[in-house]
Amino acid sequence: MTCRLLHYADIEAAYDVPERVGRLVTAIDALRDEHTVVTGGGDTTGPCVLSMATGGAQALDFFEAVDPDVDVFGNHEFDDSPGRARELADESPQTWLNANVFDDGVRFAREETTPVTTVERAGGTVGLFGLSPPDLADIKPHLDFEVEDPVPAGERAVRLLHDRHDVDHVVGVSHCGDDTDLAEAIDAAAILGGHDHETRDEVVAGTRLVRTGAAGRHLVEVRIADDGTTETRWHDVTAFEPDAAVTTALRGRLADLGLGETVTEVDGPVSRDVRDGASPVGTFVAEAFRRAGDGGNADVGLINSLTMRDCGVSLDGAVTLADLHSLVPFGGDLVTLALTGSDLRAVAREAAGWHLDRDIELWNGQFAGLELTWNPAAGRVESLTVGGEPVVAEGDLVAPEREFTMTTIRYLAIEDVEYPTLTADQQVGEPGQVHDAMAAHGREHGIPTRPQGWLTRRQPGEKSKPTSR
Repeated sequence: MTCRLLHYADIEAAYDVPERVGRLVTAIDALRDEHTVVTGGGDTTGPCVLSMATGGAQALDFFEAVDPDVDVFGNHEFDDSPGRARELADESPQTWLNANVFDDGVRFAREETTPVTTVERAGGTVGLFGLSPPDLADIKPHLDFEVEDPVPAGERAVRLLHDRHDVDHVVGVSHCGDDTDLAEAIDAAAILGGHDHETRDEVVAGTRLVRTGAAGRHLVEVRIADDGTTETRWHDVTAFEPDAAVTTALRGRLADLGLGETVTEVDGPVSRDVRDGASPVGTFVAEAFRRAGDGGNADVGLINSLTMRDCGVSLDGAVTLADLHSLVPFGGDLVTLALTGSDLRAVAREAAGWHLDRDIELWNGQFAGLELTWNPAAGRVESLTVGGEPVVAEGDLVAPEREFTMTTIRYLAIEDVEYPTLTADQQVGEPGQVHDAMAAHGREHGIPTRPQGWLTRRQPGEKSKPTSR
């Protein structure tokens, strides 16, 4: 008999489009049978407009409708506090798996989680373990956690499953992004992943690795045969009608926020995707920050692409406060930083994501106030100008000590993963709140519908070729 796994992950901003989550609920209900185990791969409680307001409570509408078997903690389960993550785990119906996150030497949420569990289905007994990202404490500087490397944690979890249970299939549920090393180290039928937002479907060392992508677009089905071989079927949730009860509940939650004011209008559709280079919405946010800082005229504005969210629906027509909050589903302060030319070149290089340990290509910076040429083959900034004045020319730093002001989100000045060049010691101003700046800029200047040409990617010997879209 075949065992079936239905996996979702990184729902995130889909809650801001209630019909999307409603379709996901219907898809799971329609595809589920006595052979099926339903799993969640983390970042299922946010980030989104609703999670900012409810501390992730909107996810309970989804969890109660779907009744998943297991889920894991992604980094965004901790956007609020560890206590709130513990509360959500306690209030939701599924088993929360945690094999590698420890708080003062004790497994986090020990009473609400377990490192491993088993699920009996018509296709056999499935043993499951769960892992959170190894850099969790770096991504979330407010956490005082110890996070074990996924490979030894996974190896220990598999041993625990075999020692304590008679299982037919071992399955890992992971929010670690790239699970290749884990697949090579353990004997498992499948590792159901999350964290990185590009889909994945391949077999590594006999283990099926899948990622669903973000925003509830896909539901992936993994079938495990009696001999342990696997096959996948991908389901586009748009093929299903929205579940009425969940859609209505989420619409009501959004209406209660009072963010329906129209800020501006766009002659769209304008994509919210910002990860492949300069984008209209990314430039809009960066310019909003630039204009908010340094008395209304900072030299540069920056928003990291990983902070912005694509809920799968383009901006078109009226753009409301809720839409702006959904673009950047994190509140908090802006900070203005004082940087040298040397700092600015380093920040531009970090925007290319060259130093991030990911198995995907990612452009992780949206700028305003500068023009940048990036050589991906050489991994260097070929040229960089601010206000028409060169900082880098032909690969050489020509203004190392020139001073600049940059306005960005406070998070980038206190974390040391995405932009290690930026530090709290560089702060020279606090120009206001993230969403206030976005709303003010949107009301006065609108949102561009075409990409702004601040980024050029150039290969050695090639002519300049803009890649923004």
